[in-house]
Amino acid sequence: MRNTIASRLAVAVTAAVTTLGTVGLMPPPAWARTAPDALLNLPADSVVHASQLQSRLDIEVIDPSAYVCSPSSPIRDWLTASKADWTPVDHNLAGLAQQLVLLDTVLFPNDAGTGFGPFTTQVTHTFRDLGKFWDIDPSKIRLLPLRSTMLTDRAKLTRVFTVGWGFPEPVSASLADQMATLMDTDKFQHGRHPGFTFNAFAIGGLEVPGAGTVPPEIVMGDGVLAGMQAVGLGDVAPQAILAHEYGHHVQFQRGLFNSDLTGPEASRRTELMADSFAAYYLTHARGATMQWKRVQQFVEVFAQLGDCSFAGNTHHGTPNQRLHAAEWGYGVANDAQKQGQVLSTLTFASLFEKQLPILVAPDA
Repeated sequence: MRNTIASRLAVAVTAAVTTLGTVGLMPPPAWARTAPDALLNLPADSVVHASQLQSRLDIEVIDPSAYVCSPSSPIRDWLTASKADWTPVDHNLAGLAQQLVLLDTVLFPNDAGTGFGPFTTQVTHTFRDLGKFWDIDPSKIRLLPLRSTMLTDRAKLTRVFTVGWGFPEPVSASLADQMATLMDTDKFQHGRHPGFTFNAFAIGGLEVPGAGTVPPEIVMGDGVLAGMQAVGLGDVAPQAILAHEYGHHVQFQRGLFNSDLTGPEASRRTELMADSFAAYYLTHARGATMQWKRVQQFVEVFAQLGDCSFAGNTHHGTPNQRLHAAEWGYGVANDAQKQGQVLSTLTFASLFEKQLPILVAPDA
């Protein structure tokens, strides 16, 4: 899920705007001084969404009518059910909460911790093994958990509003107090609702004014792991999701994000490539060595996280396309004559490029 977070994060922290969720902030100094209480009533001209930028770009839009794609899946339905009693205002607050959690983790990684709850062993062992499997430098990648406990911590909220958006500290403190009070309710599980951390993403590293250098990272959310466990995929989802995000770091280090594609076509290519990288590792005799039953499980993980955002520049591929990409990666490992040989990252990527037109062909 690299483009969903990493590309938007760069905008959010360098231009002091956010483009996640349904709330965006880019307050002028005068507004910040005179209206510190307006968490959800920001001036219209201060809200910047990614969709507004899309209209100015030459983006090739995928034709949704050519593909079989349902926005429903067990994991998405589980998340939707967890928000069944939310009002439109609650959803807006949740969008802001997601942004705050994300920025706190990325801008202040030393406070993020290292544990992943009941999935700690799976995640840390998989991360170690991925570093030995692929021919890139693992020492350049940092692994962090994404937790939402900071949403009731006024000090952490204050610093995110100050560093992430550039508010004066008194204004940040006022906003932090309001946000913490709103989050500390049963409806939001006292700041721990899984929707706040229903994500995993990779960052290639970037410079953040006022915060310094953000190193290359993989961030995995408590929410997405809890959701996968709830739908019966907890045995395989942590490894599969982490292997996908590690695939993005293969792309970062090997320069594999570059292509002639644009917009949703480009994003879909990189996401399906990461799915294939993950499936190859999970299946390989020198990787996670998963058998067919478990392979079917991780294929389901990718299919459930497919999307139908055909016009969005963060499109990940339909559930069927993600399924096909994972199955293809599995086949490359399973059908290899030399089971002990690991293909180089560039060789594997070259094979993927030849397969891509077949993976994204319209469904029958």
